[in-house]
Amino acid sequence: MRLAPSVFWAMSLVEWRAALAGRMPRRAVPLARRDFETMMKRFPD
Repeated sequence: MRLAPSVFWAMSLVEWRAALAGRMPRRAVPLARRDFETMMKRFPD
């Protein structure tokens, strides 16, 4: 976010969440269990 440490640590939780929402407007959707298992089989490492 390119904030000075003093600004970052002075932020309230509400301000921090608003800052994050501005940078990442869409929420990530968790993988379905089946999709996760498929991915685990394809990429075992």
